[in-house]
Amino acid sequence: MLKDNFIHHLENTCSEIEGKPVKLRAYEKIYGGDINQAYRLAMTDTDYFIKINAADKFDMFDKEAKGLQLLTQSQSFVIPEVYEVGEFENQSYILMAYIPSLENGEHPEDFAQKLAALHQNTADYFGLSFDNYIGSLPQKNTYHTQWVDFYILNRLQPQIDLAKDIIPKEMLRRFDKFYQKLPEILPLEQPALLHGDLWSGNYFYNLQGQAVVFDPAVYYGHREVDLAMMRLFGGFNPNIYVLYNELFPLQPGWQERVGVYQLYPLLVHVNLFGKSYLNGIEEVLKGFV
Repeated sequence: MLKDNFIHHLENTCSEIEGKPVKLRAYEKIYGGDINQAYRLAMTDTDYFIKINAADKFDMFDKEAKGLQLLTQSQSFVIPEVYEVGEFENQSYILMAYIPSLENGEHPEDFAQKLAALHQNTADYFGLSFDNYIGSLPQKNTYHTQWVDFYILNRLQPQIDLAKDIIPKEMLRRFDKFYQKLPEILPLEQPALLHGDLWSGNYFYNLQGQAVVFDPAVYYGHREVDLAMMRLFGGFNPNIYVLYNELFPLQPGWQERVGVYQLYPLLVHVNLFGKSYLNGIEEVLKGFV
């Protein structure tokens, strides 16, 4: 529940955004995330979306705003506009445009086109100029010229180190062998701008049928990462993969590499939610080692 003094602060903020006095008519809690409180704010004439957390989470919202700005600049998906990242008393927040979602119907052609357009944004390196977060966990984006090095040192190993007390020793040995085989498994590709956390809870279609994405964990990496994440928990029209491959053909064997890139989010889930996700990791490793 929003406190009166925070509501007054938000009314003042939105008044500055709109250039006229506004009042909060109503608000409703939005469910779906595990990390933040989220609300739809119905101001006098305009709706806003806000996420709230403890004040020490300001850095997380700041990095999220930077990621959304990068996605906006990519001229691909529809991205909610960020109005403010701020703090009030003991809370941090990110205030964005509220985009109504389409209740029924899917538009896989639009999603595939936008994903292909996103991935055609490239760089001279793998990584990003700043670190960010995957869920609530820090995500290292230190530059690397070789994708294999980036994936091991910035993605897999930090999560393994974090989960070392619950990962069985035999699995750790499998990872060592897996690392040795990775140069043979992963093809060479240009770095592509990634959403980085593209599961079904982080997209929807707006009322015009355009794909909207949010909650990114952006960096320049291998584009198969986004496709593998999309397939991990489902929720995407299967035609998207066919259409994407027609627009921006993937290298042969990409479907066999899906598990390789699902290892990272599975390790993240181990660290966030516990060892029940270890079985999925074991299945992937057995397929390569």
